[in-house]
Amino acid sequence: MSLMEDDERLITGSAILSYHTCALQAWLTLRRFMPEQENPFLIVGRFIHKNSYQEKGEKEIELPGAKIDIIWKEGAVTIVGEIKKSSRSFQGAKLQLLFYLKLLSERSVRAVGRIMVPLEKKTLDIAWDDQNRSELDAVIDRLRKLADSEAPAPEWKSVCSKCGFSDFCWS
Repeated sequence: MSLMEDDERLITGSAILSYHTCALQAWLTLRRFMPEQENPFLIVGRFIHKNSYQEKGEKEIELPGAKIDIIWKEGAVTIVGEIKKSSRSFQGAKLQLLFYLKLLSERSVRAVGRIMVPLEKKTLDIAWDDQNRSELDAVIDRLRKLADSEAPAPEWKSVCSKCGFSDFCWS
């Protein structure tokens, strides 16, 4: 099923990333709530994104539901890069990147993904394979159900202190 169909327009790369961290954050993201833009952790993330890998390729490619950090060619291979400030978010970043690979695949663009953590000098390559497709499809199904539900109750986690939505949950 295409991600561009009307019932799926709420699903975004940001919602996929959020879902891995917190169901309420994903629910808010699906409803187009914005995190506090002056959150210092978001500011640092934007700085790292803006100032890293400037020589690599084209930055901030927008597709419906997606804002790809960077894309470039290595020989005949198209690489889709997701820039993160920490490797602690690898699993969420992987799912977000798989979402972008799915969107590109639906447009007949064959690509591989690369999570890039410049401050740690780490990268992780992500393939668009059957196992990853299944994992992403399961998350998309859960997000569709979440989109149709009432807001989940907030659950305190260690990441809450850094979250741009913390005032919404804990005010």
